[in-house]
Amino acid sequence: MIQLGIVEGFFGPQWPSESRKSYAQFLSRFGGGFYIYAPKQDAHLRKKWRSPWSDDYIHELKSLVDHFQSHSVQFGIGFSPFGLGRELTSEDKSLLTEKLNIFNHLGINILGLFFDDMPTNDNLAETQIEVLLSIKKIFKGHIIFCPSYYTPDPILDKVFGQRPDHYLEKIATGVPQDVAIAWTGPKVISPELAMDHLIETTELLKRRPFLWENLYANDGPRNCKFLKLRPFSGRTKNTLKHVEAFGLNMMNQPELSKILYLSSKLVLDGEEPEEAFSHSLDILCSAGLKKFIELNKKNLLNLGLDSFKEEEKKILLNELATFPDFAAKEIIDWLNGQYVVGSECLTD
Repeated sequence: MIQLGIVEGFFGPQWPSESRKSYAQFLSRFGGGFYIYAPKQDAHLRKKWRSPWSDDYIHELKSLVDHFQSHSVQFGIGFSPFGLGRELTSEDKSLLTEKLNIFNHLGINILGLFFDDMPTNDNLAETQIEVLLSIKKIFKGHIIFCPSYYTPDPILDKVFGQRPDHYLEKIATGVPQDVAIAWTGPKVISPELAMDHLIETTELLKRRPFLWENLYANDGPRNCKFLKLRPFSGRTKNTLKHVEAFGLNMMNQPELSKILYLSSKLVLDGEEPEEAFSHSLDILCSAGLKKFIELNKKNLLNLGLDSFKEEEKKILLNELATFPDFAAKEIIDWLNGQYVVGSECLTD
């Protein structure tokens, strides 16, 4: 697989269709190799995966596949079959085959079998491996497996239940070597990816991990109040030696996320984080918006939406309205509360 790409894998509002499609040309221009469509809000790929898919839905997936592939960008689907953590029934096998045949017919390059953010049980690893092996017999492309516990971060045990004993050791042994395993680092959102951690993870998983990079994620009822306009720090070009690929899970704001993708790409090409962030602003923003982001990024990142008084917000909105950038419109919408979500988004 190509080493850098996008995972649209967040909770909350999905990106508009045209914004999503714009990433095909963008990634092709700036060295991105793949795009994985996996929004938590698309119930067809999660809790309602057993239900029939309409012709319109399949047609929309096909248009995405064709569009990205026409720009030489691999297209993937993130599939999270809820209810398969305990057992795999004959009926489930039949429904899985039906969906996998659709994926094959569409020509999807990458299948993300994502078991993240689901409740646990004692036979979790064994059932998930059984599901994976059944899928592997049918799906023709590359598979990325995301375990339910994709980091040692204890927050997962707190939210979804204590991880079963030796869960990751069983996953590492049972998942075939040609299947990638997703990992977020020492935390769900890891401030740093140290070499020692990645080397230990490679030993644990018996392969280099596919980095599901959450540094920029701003989904959920708390994170939605912040814009993660920050340099790609705590990672270096040498990090690439210890991962299979970087899948950047972006912000809920697609145009602002392009700045962050390009900044990451420049760091992995060898630039320093602050230099790369400034460089990406030069390339993608008007001079006015670049200056605005550089002046306000710390407040947007660290203090957040609730910190702005109404008069301060009004001044920022008036200034942003003078910029032609689509990204400026996203900051306006964010300041106006249009990206705020409640805890219901986490139950999708």
